[in-house]
Amino acid sequence: MFTYGPRFARAATLGIAMLAINSLPVDAAPEGEIVVAQPLLRQQFDPTAMVATTDFLTFDMLYDGLLNLTDEGKKPALALSWEISEDGKQFDIKLREGVVFHNGDPMTAEDVKFTYDTVLGPENTHSYRQAFANSVERVEVLSPYEVRIVLKQPWPAFFTSVRYSPLGIIPKNYYEEVGPKEFLKRPVGTGPFKLVDQQAGEWSRFEAHEDYWGGAPDVAVVTQRLVSEPFTRYAMLERGEADIAMGLTGPLLERIQSNPDIKIVAAKYSGTSALHFSRTEFPESANREVRMAIAHAINREGIAQSILAGVCESASSILTPATFGHLTGLERISYDPEKAKQMLRDAGIEEGHEVSFSIHTQSFGSLPNAPQVLEAIAGNLEAVGFELDRRPYETGAWLAMMRAGNQTGIFYGPSSIPDDGGETINGWFSSKSVWSSGNVNVPEYDEIFNKQLMEPELEEREKLIQSFARMEHERLEAVPLFWCSTPFAINSRISDWTPGVGSGYHLNLDKLKLAN
Repeated sequence: MFTYGPRFARAATLGIAMLAINSLPVDAAPEGEIVVAQPLLRQQFDPTAMVATTDFLTFDMLYDGLLNLTDEGKKPALALSWEISEDGKQFDIKLREGVVFHNGDPMTAEDVKFTYDTVLGPENTHSYRQAFANSVERVEVLSPYEVRIVLKQPWPAFFTSVRYSPLGIIPKNYYEEVGPKEFLKRPVGTGPFKLVDQQAGEWSRFEAHEDYWGGAPDVAVVTQRLVSEPFTRYAMLERGEADIAMGLTGPLLERIQSNPDIKIVAAKYSGTSALHFSRTEFPESANREVRMAIAHAINREGIAQSILAGVCESASSILTPATFGHLTGLERISYDPEKAKQMLRDAGIEEGHEVSFSIHTQSFGSLPNAPQVLEAIAGNLEAVGFELDRRPYETGAWLAMMRAGNQTGIFYGPSSIPDDGGETINGWFSSKSVWSSGNVNVPEYDEIFNKQLMEPELEEREKLIQSFARMEHERLEAVPLFWCSTPFAINSRISDWTPGVGSGYHLNLDKLKLAN
């Protein structure tokens, strides 16, 4: 057996390193309460029924996982320590004692087993259920505060990816008593806050969990409000009607920087993105020279500085510098529209060539100002001779389109928590990927993915993922776009706060300090 130690700590560091405001004024938050003005509001409160990474906006408030994502990276939470068998197929986990749920029930190993069994259920719809089902054979209770996770195969990403070990633990007795539907209305977890009220599609209100094992939060009440328009969110911040505003970029960031009463904090490298290609809708994209021409056509630096106001930087790879498996030294593809035109002509792509292009109509953590950014990219592509059939999608429609495999000829692919390169390969580059729907069919990528999935030694797994990064830099199956940080604007009521590293949805509001 071997245990959690410095090697894992190093790897973990690498793997992480609409309430439309009406005409009536909104009262300023009272002392001890903060208001978060958000461009999206998640009110899906069951962590075993996760739909999208944006669900972490509420899960981070209500629940703890075996590990939590903090401002310093992934840290032990409900798990105090663990041992991994030599073959990598068994985790023995010691749990923190004395933890209580919001309803006062103690958290035990039975709750951990029940949570994982629920996700593994055949009818479960959790976003990452398949990953759990592929790897987990069963969960055993060894004692009231010790569980064993028995695996079908080694699963090193369990500890390096925020998708798995931070799965929020739910109370077995309460969940079985009230049932899944009622649990959504009255969720109970061990997290730093508890849900006390909500208005569907408008706001959710949370109160501090006074018996939280990590210490009661400094903030007594948090209200998450849906405010779709960015200028309204900023105006609320200026008027003291909100204390944190999410999703502010472009001119608003410049305005904030000139306001001494408002500051910017950011979740570093919380998003990455690329352009992907449908071989069915755009068969010419099978030619690497066509993909390279498209890469040369995009003015990443200009878009990053103008539309994104420096919150994002141009990417050399879809793996960010904080992603487990990142490979340093890869060169960025230059912006060269004349070269792009020549390469397209050489590839037989005539001016006026029609191709469909998806425009995401909503912004999110992995790409602030997404609609404006994608429109700018569309303009770049038209400037080198393409005639684009723009197809707008809001988030729900985009997800349905992607899952059905009906992607446009050129489509945007984000990753909102890009902390583990193996998960990125699985999501976008394996032949069985849900998101790329077979548009990438590179046997070497599947081989690398399968090898890293089975590799228990983190250093060797890191090398495997880096070999993918090197190969993808040459093949360019997808055109890397931006590495983004998620910016938050805060007012002077907040004296200290840092959101989670590598995620724009783990806000860590229990660590936020109010000014005296």
